[in-house]
Amino acid sequence: MDKQALQILFNTYWSSSGWKPEKDRHNLSPEDFAFAKSKELMFDPIKLDHAEALNKLSTSIRRLNKRIVADGFLSSLSTRRLDWRSALGSYAVFQNLPAHIPNKDGRRCNICGFYLNDSEHDLNVLNFERFKWGGVRHDDVVYAAMDLDLFLKNIPPPPTVEDIQIFRNIISEIANSPKVGSAALHAHFAKALKSNKSERDILIAIFGFCGILGTPEHPGFTDSFVPFNRRELPDRHFVDMPYPACWWRSDIGINQSRLKEYFGHVL
Repeated sequence: MDKQALQILFNTYWSSSGWKPEKDRHNLSPEDFAFAKSKELMFDPIKLDHAEALNKLSTSIRRLNKRIVADGFLSSLSTRRLDWRSALGSYAVFQNLPAHIPNKDGRRCNICGFYLNDSEHDLNVLNFERFKWGGVRHDDVVYAAMDLDLFLKNIPPPPTVEDIQIFRNIISEIANSPKVGSAALHAHFAKALKSNKSERDILIAIFGFCGILGTPEHPGFTDSFVPFNRRELPDRHFVDMPYPACWWRSDIGINQSRLKEYFGHVL
């Protein structure tokens, strides 16, 4: 990972005040853009139709398995390489995606959620989110296809003893957290992981996709794919966790079966 190219990517979208306004994201010099592209951190806009996006995604999924993406997740913990962490979320969501034809009406496919239009896809903002927080849109077909493709091009090194201990500490803190919902859980393992709130929230979301932090009614995506139009959200004004982590509460606890399925080799 080239640090100069990564800084170019970050400077395009982020400042000390947070997200840059849309009008300020187009000041990138051609030379900087070409350099970041040469390091595969920035990209030209692309057009993908439904079939192309699903083919790209399924091709990557066939080359992966739970152990590879789980180890990438683990290796991110001490290094704070959040791009390594992201792949577990994308893989977990789409590992059981069935072959399907999109509905002819509506803006999005009812099964996978793909936007049914001819718009170009900006992979740069997606890759920024991938490096900044470990991804945000793991349940988006285009994001997941990009995420897993880039992960396969640079498989992370094996997790270290430190990574494994950090992971065990996180699991222990979650297991012993007081009665809270998933949105407040981040505060209860802050000391176990060098991170900020946003990074910990994404980690919780990824555990939700895997079903580690699922519920009996909303168990995640590991056994079967949950269609886009069946991802029910809680009936409250603001839902600040993606499906299904938004349903989890600490009194439900950790799904030990799912935890062992993904991480049994380090427990």
